[in-house]
Amino acid sequence: MDLQEVWKKLEHDKLEKPVLGAIEIRKKSKHPVQKLKRNYLYTTGFSVLFLIGFIILFFLFDEWLVKGGLILVILSYIFYLITNFSMYRKIQVALPVDGNLKAALQHTHDFITDNIRFQKLTSIFIYPIAGVSGFMMGGAIGSGNITKMMQNKYVLISMLVTIAILTPLSHWLASWMYKISYGKCLTELKERIAELENPA
Repeated sequence: MDLQEVWKKLEHDKLEKPVLGAIEIRKKSKHPVQKLKRNYLYTTGFSVLFLIGFIILFFLFDEWLVKGGLILVILSYIFYLITNFSMYRKIQVALPVDGNLKAALQHTHDFITDNIRFQKLTSIFIYPIAGVSGFMMGGAIGSGNITKMMQNKYVLISMLVTIAILTPLSHWLASWMYKISYGKCLTELKERIAELENPA
């Protein structure tokens, strides 16, 4: 076999055989997958800060009603901290360079979308608890006797009205924050997937 035949065989193998392996996206990359992973790390950091804040508040109040509400809020923030950090760990930035690239990107998009939907759904149950805790903290500071204050029907009505207003408002604010943190990146990722589906 002469050199020309060897060259032709190499060219044929190069065209026929798929490229295998994976390429890792650099941490400073502007690729949407890397930005989504980075945003989950930021969200984890904010969860830690809020968690520390609520733990400090727990030790500042003596009333058991306030402490009980704060314990539930603290537990919810521990849950979201673990969830966000778990998402940060699970998002893969080592993407395959063969035909599975589109499937990997689609999996990442669906995985993150489902997680955001899950967090928004579970947070609906947390907002009323946080609202009650905040209301009781304000009452404890103002009246000094939270147990007696909670026996007043007008106080209870005020608390229910406050929760009814704050819950949907908090849900809307959280949705807006998710859109800012992840929405643009998910849209960019969807565009990358569409490019792979319909290459120019």
